[in-house]
Amino acid sequence: MKTTRLLLALLLCWTITACQNDTAEPLDSNGRRAAKENNGLVGKWKIVEYLADPGDGSGKYQAVTGESGHIIEFKENGEFVETKGLAQSSTPMFNAYKVLEGNKIEMIPIDKNAPSHTWYYSELSAGKLTLGYGCIEACSGKYVAVE
Repeated sequence: MKTTRLLLALLLCWTITACQNDTAEPLDSNGRRAAKENNGLVGKWKIVEYLADPGDGSGKYQAVTGESGHIIEFKENGEFVETKGLAQSSTPMFNAYKVLEGNKIEMIPIDKNAPSHTWYYSELSAGKLTLGYGCIEACSGKYVAVE
């Protein structure tokens, strides 16, 4: 009888543990839970991984180090703000955006004589976002929501 109770208790504990969804909340590059949840695309996002492919399909996502990180913000009014890391150019290229059909974003440059760019988003949730920057070769970034 004691063995049966013990087995049932162990089975119950195992079932509860197995049913928990460890990936429900996004993780940053250090394995910590994201600090915030955004409302769709609107909100602040910090890059945690990037993909730069040399053009032959061999590129893999790599963790972002402190100086090469940046934070982007899509504001509700269509304004776009980017805070770049120390290892990047401090000159922002875009200051506005417009969401288009098919997971596309038109990035509107500060220089009104320059053409707009099309970015693509995927894996959009309250805490995670993947952005494709519209490069000829594969290039994208994985982001987590931040305050």
